[in-house]
Amino acid sequence: MPYLEIATNLTKEKITPEILTNLSKLLSAILGKAEQYCVVRVIPDQLMTFGGSSDPCATALLISLGKLGVEENKGHAAKIYEFVENSLGIPGDRMYIQFFDKPSSEIGYKGTTFHQLLGR
Repeated sequence: MPYLEIATNLTKEKITPEILTNLSKLLSAILGKAEQYCVVRVIPDQLMTFGGSSDPCATALLISLGKLGVEENKGHAAKIYEFVENSLGIPGDRMYIQFFDKPSSEIGYKGTTFHQLLGR
């Protein structure tokens, strides 16, 4: 159930369907999870500043059931920052990423939780 959310002050027109598709593929690849469960949400047109400047910036939230941790997050961050800079033009020093490794009992799906679906 990987979930990647990026809020940015970029305009909606700069967030193409191709960017969303490529982010979904990236998310699946870096976490080693099936893309059919990946959710990517980009929230454009946010009123935001970073370091006192309204130049392009973003905040990101990555939630997963596992596959996150001290060492893993370094690799995830490197790939996400590279994608965001190359595709959206947001420099790495103008975005924060928060990582949340959620217990399976805290994520609902198909009328239950992943805890029940995974038999844990």
